[in-house]
Amino acid sequence: MKTMSDKLIERVKKHEGFETKPYKDTVGKLTIGYGRNLEDNPLSIDELIVLFNRIQWLNVAAAENWAEMLLRHDLERTEKELNERLAIWPMCDSAEQTVLLDMAYNMGVSGLLTFKGMLHAIDNDDNAQAAVELLDSRYAEQVKNRAVDNAVLLAGDQYEETLGILSVQNPSRYNALKDYL
Repeated sequence: MKTMSDKLIERVKKHEGFETKPYKDTVGKLTIGYGRNLEDNPLSIDELIVLFNRIQWLNVAAAENWAEMLLRHDLERTEKELNERLAIWPMCDSAEQTVLLDMAYNMGVSGLLTFKGMLHAIDNDDNAQAAVELLDSRYAEQVKNRAVDNAVLLAGDQYEETLGILSVQNPSRYNALKDYL
């Protein structure tokens, strides 16, 4: 991705949701805004300055703007890390990059790199199998709708084929997700 698209920003915002106050995420990490993990990714000096200059938000929109700034910074940092650590990144198409960036934002680049079967399938231009690998994971059971949205984008017109493969390959995973598929 040459530039951070508004479509990607809106996609991540939809999946993360917005919180004006710090909260514990599903794995117990202190988080704020659109899923900014403050424990693993503390605020930078520049981000803190913006925060302290707006310690009393005039309205929720001002808080959302600050959170979107954090999101953009995090996505740019994550994209840079993917470019450095994932050899297939530059060859991926826009849909593949969107899915990989969304997943890396959600679970970290190190977490994404554990999806060896999915990454191998993407590298071999087998996006139906890549989507199967994505759905056949603990990640998919944890984030359900987000994983399904990513699988749909990844598989494209092969999504029905993906569901057929998953139902045969791992019927229990398919059944755990069937309300979201």
